Amino acid sequence: MIQKIILHLINFISVVTIAGAVVVLCIVLFTKPGEAPSIAGYTVFRITTGSMEPTYPVDTLILVKKTDPSEIKVGDVISFYSSDPALDGAVNTHRVTEVQVDGTQRTFKTKGDANNIVDTYDTDANAVLGKVVGSSIILGKLARLMANPLLFIPVILVPLAVMLVGNTIKTVKLAKQIAEDEEKAAIEEALREIREHKNSGGQE
Repeated sequence: MIQKIILHLINFISVVTIAGAVVVLCIVLFTKPGEAPSIAGYTVFRITTGSMEPTYPVDTLILVKKTDPSEIKVGDVISFYSSDPALDGAVNTHRVTEVQVDGTQRTFKTKGDANNIVDTYDTDANAVLGKVVGSSIILGKLARLMANPLLFIPVILVPLAVMLVGNTIKTVKLAKQIAEDEEKAAIEEALREIREHKNSGGQE
């Protein structure tokens, strides 16, 4: 019974992992060029400049949640498609210093925590990806390492492949053992029934 549970658990984890990878791949593939892939309204970015230090040092991984522009207030850190020609529409992450409302139009003035001046170009509400709701420098460092093929292949890919092959072999062996145990149990049950039938026949 325990062996069956372990086998089903291994298979479940494998299916979930593969399904998750396929979902992420599809989201990335079907995301329009120039847009950031999003899963359930959340997007992950890695900080690549020092403009938000010391709040978010270089390589910090940030979690951005899609947020209604009307809910964004002064002091929030937002990620947005920059209108600065020097950034060529790239995603930027800065802190909101002022919210301007003109009728139904809403724009934000932003500034990097480490910068001395406010960003030259305002950010339109339509350009906002969302608000930063979480961060991790450790995960960011790992993400940077994984992005390096010279480290990713020997440190991540090869060990992962070895683990996958090892788990596959263990699963096959476990399935074989379960099948043998079930076959043995079936034979013992059949012999028991034969003996019981003979004994009952003899008593009659």
